[in-house]
Order: sequence, then C-alpha cells, then structure tokens
Amino acid sequence: MTESLEAGAIPVPSPSRWLQRIGAIGAVLALLILGASMFLRLATVFGPGDQAMSTLPPAIEQAARLLHRLSASGVAVLALGALVLSWRCRRPMPSLLQTTGWIVASTVVLAVIGPLTTGYRMGAVTVANVTCGMVLLMAFWWLRESMATLGTARGPVDGFSWAALMVFVVHVGTGAAASAWEMRGIRWPGFLHLGSLVLCIILVGSMWLTTRGNPATTRWRTALAGLMGAQLVAGYVLMWQEPHPFGLSFLHAMLSPLLAIALVSLAVRGATRPGVA
Repeated sequence: MTESLEAGAIPVPSPSRWLQRIGAIGAVLALLILGASMFLRLATVFGPGDQAMSTLPPAIEQAARLLHRLSASGVAVLALGALVLSWRCRRPMPSLLQTTGWIVASTVVLAVIGPLTTGYRMGAVTVANVTCGMVLLMAFWWLRESMATLGTARGPVDGFSWAALMVFVVHVGTGAAASAWEMRGIRWPGFLHLGSLVLCIILVGSMWLTTRGNPATTRWRTALAGLMGAQLVAGYVLMWQEPHPFGLSFLHAMLSPLLAIALVSLAVRGATRPGVA
C-alpha cells in the first residue's frame, strides 16, 4: 500500500458493503410499504355511491398513510444510491446493474401509479401496486444477499429457482386481484389464485428439494417450509370464513413478502459452493 491509515482512523466501507446495507434497509422499507398498503386496503369497503370508506379510526389510518409515504420517500433515495454505486462496480460485478434496474423500475412504476391507488377505483392498479411492491422487495433483498455472498464461490441460479420466483410473483398478483375484485362482489379471480397456488407449490417444492445438501441454505429451507405451511393454513381457514376476519387476512397477506425474502435467499445462496471465490 502506498498510504497507510492514520492511527485511530476508521476505514471507509467499500461500495459492496454500502450496497449490502442499501439492500437490507431497502427491503425493510419495501416491507413497510407493502404492509401499510395491505393494511389500508383490507380495512377499506365500498359504501353508498360506490365510495371507498375506511373502517379504521382516523388516527390509525393517517399513521399508516404517513408510514407509507415516508417509506416510499426512503426507497426513492436508496434506489438512486444503489444505481450510483452499482454503476461504479459494473465491471467486476455486471449483474449488479440488472438487480438495480429492477429496483429503479419498480420504484418508478410505484411512483407513477401511486396517485391512482386512492379510493381503489381500479382493480388493475391495486394489482400492479402489490406486484411491483413485491418485485421491489425481492430486488432489494437480492442485492443484499448478492453482496453478502461475494466471498463465496457462486454459480448461476438454476432454472427451478427462476421459475419458482416468477410463479410466486404471479401467485401474489392473482391474490391481489382476488382481493381487489372481491370488494365489488366478483369472485372468479379467486379461482385463478387457487390455480396458481398448485403450480407455485410444485416449483417452490422443487426449489426446496434441489437445495438440499448445501449448508448455506439450511436455515432458509427451514424458514421457507415454516412460512409456506403457515401461509397454506391461513389461506385455507380464510376460504371458510365469511366475512374474512381482518386480522387473519392481514396475516395471510404479510406472509407473502416474508416468503419472498426466503425464496430470494434460497435462490442466491443455493447457487453458492463451499470455498472462496
């Protein structure tokens, strides 16, 4: 080294360390955005004149909306930071730009459709809001996991993992559609949600099986099995509850982003091999 650190100086973290932190914080903010959106949506009903009305106390509703706005503002700042740092690291890690591209694209789409979400007038906007929010969460967490596993020997993510991730996003989208149209008494999107569940279970199960024997995936395989089981139980109970209990509906909805985190970690860490890159 041509220069040495002064005594007591704190070394500046490398871009990869900053990206790992951005990914973790961004995932937390995306989770808060999804949680606030689902909370507000599930507490909304249509009243006379097709007007959307919240069943929440005004103070709680305003707090949820404030949390959503603050989290969205934080995500915008983090997306810009991730883009700048990823561009600096593009040569040694070209895949970073792809991950950051998903973060930026999701952030832009959510910002554009945000004003259209108020009142839940259009079901398609609700579906896009939830789906893009889930993609944003997965992209941020993918960034975090990619940076956390830089010191390991990594191969490409296998086809089962990619298929499972994509089908999972579709399943979440059909769930949002079922919820959005059920507000208007339309039930057929619920059958799409159930149909996509079958394919989701097959592909996620295949992903779970193909990562056996890799010590880096042990905890995430356990987490995925527990979350998937809880999600299935909650969904089954909801099918037989009319009207759907608010607490159980919110629990069922919030298990999805937690499942997304487990799936991303399993995909990224499943591609690692023992040893140092």
